Amino acid sequence: MRTPGIRDRISSGRVLGFRGRGVPALISLLLALFVVTPAFGQRSDYPSSLRSRIYQAFDAADYDRAIELIEKYLTAIPNDPGMLYNAACAYCQLDEFDTAASYLYKALKAGFRDYELMRTDPDLEGLKTHPTYQKIFERRDREDGMRSRSALAQWRSTYDSPEYFYETDEKRRIQYATALDPVAHKEMREMLEEEADQLIGSLFSSPPGYFVLIAVPRPEDSNLFFKGRDSIGGIYQHGKRLLVARNIGGSLRHEFFHAYHYGDMERLNQFHHLWIQEGLASLYEEYDIRDDGTIIFLPNERHNITKARASAGRLYRWENIFAMTTDEFMHRASSIYPQVRSMFRYIAEKGKLTDWYQAYTDLFPQDPTGERAFEAVFETSLKEIERDWRKWVAAQPRLDLFVRSGDASLGIRSGRNLSNDGVVITDILPGSAARKAGLRRGDVIVSADGSDTRTMAALQKIIGTRKIGDLLTLRVRRNEEYFTLMVKLRPLIGGF
Repeated sequence: MRTPGIRDRISSGRVLGFRGRGVPALISLLLALFVVTPAFGQRSDYPSSLRSRIYQAFDAADYDRAIELIEKYLTAIPNDPGMLYNAACAYCQLDEFDTAASYLYKALKAGFRDYELMRTDPDLEGLKTHPTYQKIFERRDREDGMRSRSALAQWRSTYDSPEYFYETDEKRRIQYATALDPVAHKEMREMLEEEADQLIGSLFSSPPGYFVLIAVPRPEDSNLFFKGRDSIGGIYQHGKRLLVARNIGGSLRHEFFHAYHYGDMERLNQFHHLWIQEGLASLYEEYDIRDDGTIIFLPNERHNITKARASAGRLYRWENIFAMTTDEFMHRASSIYPQVRSMFRYIAEKGKLTDWYQAYTDLFPQDPTGERAFEAVFETSLKEIERDWRKWVAAQPRLDLFVRSGDASLGIRSGRNLSNDGVVITDILPGSAARKAGLRRGDVIVSADGSDTRTMAALQKIIGTRKIGDLLTLRVRRNEEYFTLMVKLRPLIGGF
């Protein structure tokens, strides 16, 4: 099971959080966090002491003892949702189903939201035929279905067009409404399935407990939805369970992370600091998942901003980021999003991303900023970790994202938000590489050398690593047909 707190570091039985993914080296450190004073440490009825003994009772299947200790714990902290849930499990194991149902209902009223756990927890198996248990899920499924149908119906009503394709992924709790051709839709779905499975296997325990509608509109519908604000690439509206993205590139991956992250926060009854929400979502904008399932997070256009600010001595101190309000954070979005992405990329390259997130969720009741999670996982002070990150940033090479006169170039021009699946060619320079290869205006470049190019920035990143005379394999959509061609890059002339 998964409940708030760090119980899973203590018990190896029915607890969640780090289950199967724990960090044994941190056990003693995390336990030490509960030792408030020597006097409290001697009291066997203090909540932290009771918590440990409760988990030991569960591990020993001594449910009478577990209930006795839980009742003492709830005398001190009566509305602890996780402990109320534990009481339901213990009573269920003793076949006292009415009492178990009563505690389960109390847990929900107190804020327990891990419905996926409630469905699958073997300790509640005997409760599944109880009227209260069934009513809980009937209501949950009814509310989830109403939200899901409402979002889908509203989309159909507002953007009624035969160009939209609708599909449902029951396993990952996703609904799709996309104005993509069948090939692009299939590639988008495969990308999100891969991201969803990676997230469930590393950070989160399951998909969200609700359906998310993912809409990739026609460009004209995107302009309508975003009210002409062409700088917005995508948005996730949690209240509506609606994700809208202009294209199937980095913006979609960013917002998809938000949708899944909200599901995990609901299960944990936590609301994570904005720097963590946006840092992790930004991290997932560009990555490569290897055949063995490992994920490598790649630098993107945000990377150079952090490099430039580092060179100018203008990086934000971590402690200041942790203390920012939502308004302060968003006011600095253009400079702070790149930095928090860089912080998480550093954590990932150290091989500690899963451990950090799990430590953060366990330590959230004591520290929602994330500072203790850093110190627990890296086993050193925050200042030392930040110092090492700054050295890491300085050692990272810059990305060449600009094609200047004389550089290797395709010799094309494109516009912003003209397509939802790739780079639309609006102009071609006479004598350019694109002209020599037979590309035309209106063609859509969807990949280069096997990497998706859903935006001009993604295409420029690839070309920026090439030299004049290099061959580039492009995958192109012309109307509804796809084809591949080789382009020999030529020097840029005339600003294309």
